[in-house]
Amino acid sequence: MFDPVRICTILNDEGVDYVVLGGFAAVVHGSSLPTRDIDILPSRAPSNLDRLGRALRRMNALIRTSDEPVAAPMDGPFLANMPFMLNLVTDFGEMDLTFAPSGGLGGFDEWNANAIVVDISEGLSVHIAALDDIIASKQAANRPKDQRSLPYLESLRDQLG
Repeated sequence: MFDPVRICTILNDEGVDYVVLGGFAAVVHGSSLPTRDIDILPSRAPSNLDRLGRALRRMNALIRTSDEPVAAPMDGPFLANMPFMLNLVTDFGEMDLTFAPSGGLGGFDEWNANAIVVDISEGLSVHIAALDDIIASKQAANRPKDQRSLPYLESLRDQLG
């Protein structure tokens, strides 16, 4: 069961600094394209990775593989060694931790500078990547699924002005 509100609630409860990217961020901007996971760009500050590890343990996060999920030490030192991405499955659905998103922005600080703060549920505020940044990232990734979504996202951007 995909429950992005519960995932973000736990991240916020633990004080994790993060920006939501990808398909779920596009949904928050108004996209009707379906998504089955949430993409999170966390700050790489060691104390933040420790908080992220606590949140992931609360979610019973496991590494997503093509076979069975695999357990790993969800803690700050383990997360600090992830160079680009970590695909996870949690009690609340799939989550991708993205440490080096596609596009020209770089890491957390650059994405967060353009992010907007949105209430995705009553009393639950999250930092959502700017729609222009989501589009630029999907263009840079150039995956078939991203290419299929780009015309719709660009049209949504035009509608939102």
